[in-house]
Order: sequence, then C-alpha cells, then structure tokens
Amino acid sequence: MNSILVRVSLALALLLASLFMLSCGASSNSRMLQSISVSPQTANGQVQFVATGTFNAPPFTVTPLPVNWCVQNPKSAQAALCGAFSPDVITSQGLANCETLAFSVTVNAEAPADPKLPLNTQGVPGVVGSATLVCP
Repeated sequence: MNSILVRVSLALALLLASLFMLSCGASSNSRMLQSISVSPQTANGQVQFVATGTFNAPPFTVTPLPVNWCVQNPKSAQAALCGAFSPDVITSQGLANCETLAFSVTVNAEAPADPKLPLNTQGVPGVVGSATLVCP
C-alpha cells in the first residue's frame, strides 16, 4: 500500500512540476524571427548592407543579424540562390559593389525563422528582407 502511495505521489509531483514549467514559459513556443529589414534600402556603387532582425520575444531586435546575403538577377527568371550569382556582387558580410554589373539588382538577406537553426539550412521556412543596389 505504501509503494502505491509513493508512486501516485511521484506521478502527481511530476505532473505539477511540468504544469509549473509550462506556465513559466518553458513551452514549445520558442523565440522566432518575424521580419528582416535591410539598410540602406537603396544604394549605389560600393555599400555595406546591414540586416536587422525583429523577433517575437526579447531581445526583440538584433543588429547586425547574421544572414545569408544574395542578389536576384532581374534578367533571369530563376530565383536568387545565395552564393550562386552573388560572390562577385556581395560578400557573406553584406559588402556589395557594382563593379561587375551594368544593371540594378535586389539584394536579399535571408535567415531561418528559428534562430537555433544554422544559416545554411535549405528547405526550412525562412525570413527574407531586401534592398536595392543601383548600378549604372
């Protein structure tokens, strides 16, 4: 009889501890990236772009936000692939230049919505912010 009482007491204690942790914010809902803004919004020549992330929980903003930088070629129907078209236009640190371009491009900053995931996670829903690099 005592062993049954001990087991029931332990089960109740675990249940109460779990409920307490959930009520204190240890739930499955975690901090998620909501949006990315890129500054400056429009630039020409050589420029350092900076990404700022807005999150749903503190800290609410992060600047600079680690992102994958890429450009979208307006002369191609293909979506921008970070690193595929980008290396000679924008570095992994967001430094862009018009040296190899004769037209303007959209500069994208992308990161996974879950900040615990690595940047190069393919196929994971992500967040994208953009700006324009104006080239002659």
